[in-house]
Amino acid sequence: MRGIGIALCLLTLMLSLSGCGSLKDDTLLIANAVITEIDTGKQTITVKDDADESTLGEECLIDCPSVPMVYCDFATQKVTRISFEDLQVNDRVIVSIRSSEMENFRSGGNEENTLKVEQLQLYTQRPAE
Repeated sequence: MRGIGIALCLLTLMLSLSGCGSLKDDTLLIANAVITEIDTGKQTITVKDDADESTLGEECLIDCPSVPMVYCDFATQKVTRISFEDLQVNDRVIVSIRSSEMENFRSGGNEENTLKVEQLQLYTQRPAE
């Protein structure tokens, strides 16, 4: 039952953002990652692949000021917007990436190893407030 709830949360988030994207015919990819470093001055996070993933590698920089961030409480199925300040090192996150951006990232077209993501979802569950 929990898996169905998670899938419904992700589907709802994807559908809500689908009207905000560009007109390119890009596929939206999803990658699981772990935050390894947070730079509050630059508002960036460094992430690495979560276990059993090989999408992002050991070090990938994400510039966060313009990235929509959400949190889904699995127990209540409530989705809320979060801010950069809510993120912590070792948090597990789900990032949505356009396929064209991923191709550019993998080909080394970005010398700073920075990945532009469409959305970030905090996967690590927080205690109820």
